Amino acid sequence: MVREDIRDFLNKKKNSIIYIASSNRNIDFYSELFSEKNIDIIKLMDIQEREEHIYLNLKLLNLLKESGKDIILTSVEGIVKEYFCDIEEITLKLGMNIGRRQFITSLIENGYNRNYLVERKLEYSERGDIIDIFPLNMENPVRIEFFGDEIERITIFSPQTQRSMERKAEVKIFLNSKDGEKIDFYQYIERLKAHKKVDIYIENIELIRYKFEEFILKDRDKESDLRELFEKLSAISKKIEVERVEKGKVSSKKGEIAGVKYENISQIREGDYIIHQNYGVGIYLGIENIDGMDYLAIRYADEDRLFVPIEGINKIEKFLVTSEKVPEIYNLGRRGFKRKREKLEKDMIKFAKEIIEIQAKRELKIGYSFSADTVWQEEFEEKFPYIETRDQRKAIEDVKRDMESSKVMDRIICGDVGFGKTEIAIRAAFKSIMDGKQVVMLAPTTVLAEQHAERFIERYSDYPITIEVLSRLNSISEQRKIVERVGNGSIDIVIGTHRVLSEDIKFKDLGLIIVDEEQKFGVKAKERLKKIKNSVDMLTLTATPIPRTLNYALLGIRDISVIETAPEGRIPVETEFLENSKENIKDVIMREIAREGQVFYIYNIVKGIENRCSEIRKLLPNYIKIEYIHGQMQPKLIKERLRAFEAGDIDILVTTTIIENGIDIANANTILIEGIDKLGLSQIYQLRGRVGRGKRKGYCYLLFDKDRRYSKKTDERKESLKQIPKLGGGFQLSLEDMRIRGVGELLGEKQHGVVETFGYNFYIKLLQEEIGKIKGDYVEEKEIKIELELESYIPKDYISADERLIIYRRLIDIKELKGIDDIEAELEDRFGKIPEVCLNLLFFMRVKILAKKLNILEITQKGDSYLIKFEGEEVDLDRVMKLIEEKKAKYLPKVDLLEYRGDILRFFEEYGGDR
Repeated sequence: MVREDIRDFLNKKKNSIIYIASSNRNIDFYSELFSEKNIDIIKLMDIQEREEHIYLNLKLLNLLKESGKDIILTSVEGIVKEYFCDIEEITLKLGMNIGRRQFITSLIENGYNRNYLVERKLEYSERGDIIDIFPLNMENPVRIEFFGDEIERITIFSPQTQRSMERKAEVKIFLNSKDGEKIDFYQYIERLKAHKKVDIYIENIELIRYKFEEFILKDRDKESDLRELFEKLSAISKKIEVERVEKGKVSSKKGEIAGVKYENISQIREGDYIIHQNYGVGIYLGIENIDGMDYLAIRYADEDRLFVPIEGINKIEKFLVTSEKVPEIYNLGRRGFKRKREKLEKDMIKFAKEIIEIQAKRELKIGYSFSADTVWQEEFEEKFPYIETRDQRKAIEDVKRDMESSKVMDRIICGDVGFGKTEIAIRAAFKSIMDGKQVVMLAPTTVLAEQHAERFIERYSDYPITIEVLSRLNSISEQRKIVERVGNGSIDIVIGTHRVLSEDIKFKDLGLIIVDEEQKFGVKAKERLKKIKNSVDMLTLTATPIPRTLNYALLGIRDISVIETAPEGRIPVETEFLENSKENIKDVIMREIAREGQVFYIYNIVKGIENRCSEIRKLLPNYIKIEYIHGQMQPKLIKERLRAFEAGDIDILVTTTIIENGIDIANANTILIEGIDKLGLSQIYQLRGRVGRGKRKGYCYLLFDKDRRYSKKTDERKESLKQIPKLGGGFQLSLEDMRIRGVGELLGEKQHGVVETFGYNFYIKLLQEEIGKIKGDYVEEKEIKIELELESYIPKDYISADERLIIYRRLIDIKELKGIDDIEAELEDRFGKIPEVCLNLLFFMRVKILAKKLNILEITQKGDSYLIKFEGEEVDLDRVMKLIEEKKAKYLPKVDLLEYRGDILRFFEEYGGDR
């Protein structure tokens, strides 16, 4: 029988169904295409994570309590698991008294792991009066705030922002007893049959018997139990023969994304090199409290120590080392760093002038001003089948603003694979065509060009827009016809490789150039692009910009929009370092094949790739199909093998980095990368993006040789890969890649020396300041001195060190009182009742914001009075009225300030806005 017949057959059944499938792909097919509604469909397959298994266990137990038809689709993986007989559930209500310590102990006993910030299911956190829990039965974690043992507040919060989203009167927390009674799948079926009528089917029994044998080989201790289970299931099931392999793509559904905390590579941690703009490079030692104030402690040469008050945090940056050379650390009491800075700043000023000239020339280029969005444009965008992310919407607005202006657009869209860059290009192209302008899109490979064409054609299917692909795959006559039609304007969009830049191509009216991964093109292609783009808008798409592109963006020579927000449902890819051994490689591949998935194996040496493919083939059973591709093969053969891989006819594809860009195969969810010492961070990140693009979790294994000594740069690369975000880190990774590889010739020798001294982050900051000074639009921020007689800091027992530093930096950056109010609300929500010293800190920051608005340079508290310095005058509140009469303080409100003695904040809040 074919699978459609099975689907129709099962649809007609009125009883509940247990269907044992020989293929996870078949399970996906049935679950997606069942036509009846209000049927609870449970898929038991691929159960690797403990939390996933417990969650499915909960759903199975619920079926025993519920009436109506339900369907359980299971693979052998689901059958061989044991299941709990019952579920422990705790209901938490407002006002309820609960033993907190006993509750925490219960969480630990039931498999919950402690983490400072709860981000994933089966995690809990305890901070003061607050306990955060991420139960398996909830989509988002829950925050419980106590007063003693009484529950005072219950909220649902976001694992990404850690902010509460919704208040609750009660919640049910699912626990599962680790020591409770367990049953096998056959026993579960017997219990289910006692509650309702059940039909049981087993497909391709010979294949399932073989899969049981595989499990027996892995666990000899359970051999008799597994054989007995198989015999029992065979006896009670109706046998069905059905085709196993489905040709074509497995469709992709949205999966659940666990809470992911995006780590910032530039986040300062204890032991890091940092740079202070006045004292140079030092080693960060952490936060120290001195006389009721927090300071950042930094070690310099000869054990000198610098204590920087928190309000000076914006003078400090993490020092991103740009070479293997250890940065020079100076003594605090000498002028070594100051002299070097003065000398190097002269070179920086010259470079700043060069940059301004480049920017000025760019501003002078007058391009075509596209019309505002048409009705068709709005209709077209509404047909986008997904919800745009915040960053994606912002990037779309940036592009449209550029296109509608008279300035020639040169914008980079930087975003991870699958984050929606192509949709931005599609909308920009549509806007160009609405004004009768042609579009050319450049892709680095023929395969990627064809994939882009498929997406464009699909999106434009309802509109009279002509799209053609131009590459080496076209015959000479086909190429000639396309070139002719481009010239007479009958083709709206031409998509291709560097062939579209050939001299014989003349556009009738070109309005937009779209370039995917510009760094992949050669020198000739880039020179041709430079000539074309002088008067034509250009949009560049990239996941990981190269250092030159990144620098141009950071320096304002090119515009950039960064998409860091992951699309809804995107599941993070797990990245692991794995010893390069035959056993490990076989184990990883077999695990993926066992879940009906496919594997990429990266081997970036063309001459040895065929031999490597043969070696891997020898490790695996004969029924596993393996092939290889590389860039020197005929494009037609590459295309054929990729199509076969996409269709599921090939299980493992051994390949060079040719698949780095654009290959989108939802069923390939494991990638092994050999030779990581020869690849850049950005390349590894791009390659990792080839997996985890469908509904299943992806795995990336970075192979290393156990006994081999790697270079310092490779070791740094390994450390950086451990820290990168699981989603949305391409831009940060490009910065890190630039740090490891060095800025080099990009800035010239003199500027390279400046970067070596200041570090990249601080260098960019200083360079932008110099550019602003030359342009005349740089305003040096005045330092406001505020001395209040109160202790103001964030206690270390209230918030952890790393998180405190983040909060401090955010506080310093806030310019409006509302921002302080938001931080206060967030602190109380996330960490509980705010300590008095922390409230003092917020008071201090409010005073500072208001003082800045009133052009106050200094406030010093003396008992209940305050000495205030306005524009060089020192004003004692007791003498305010007299000064007003003498018109020496016309900038002060004409009110009796004496009534505000001891409450300066109230004075500022009431009168600060009247100046």
